[in-house]
Amino acid sequence: MTTDPSRPLPELMKGGTTLMVATRSADGEVDSRPLTVADVSGSTIRILIDTTADWARQLTDGDWTHVTLCDTRSNDFASLTGTFTTTTDPAEIDELWNPFAGAYFDDGRESVGIAVMDIAPERGEYWDSPSGRIGSLISLVKAKLGDGEDSGEHGDVSV
Repeated sequence: MTTDPSRPLPELMKGGTTLMVATRSADGEVDSRPLTVADVSGSTIRILIDTTADWARQLTDGDWTHVTLCDTRSNDFASLTGTFTTTTDPAEIDELWNPFAGAYFDDGRESVGIAVMDIAPERGEYWDSPSGRIGSLISLVKAKLGDGEDSGEHGDVSV
């Protein structure tokens, strides 16, 4: 596997990408849940969330978060650590709102408790390999035979 110095966040994910987002609960436990990216703006991941959910009621701006990406369609994987903030600014919610977001909120855009979670990664790594079943199989064989240079890339996510 070759090492690439860095890869910009928007190359790894875009609106519609599902991530596992971990936060700490009030009792210090780490809890994770799948959340869908609404937008990636520079080094910020933006997600629409429901603040009436139990886990979201425990959020405190500036707290730690860990994000993982596992996109088996493109064989992109990432691990990011950073902090988050939330906002209920209607203009920001409207900017990110789309028909797919309505599936997550019972009353659509009029649902109570819609907020934007902005995740600001401070550091991260990515791994990728050729996509598709044949590409994955070739990468696996090359890695097994000791020719890991062509089995994919690994590097830092530029944040």
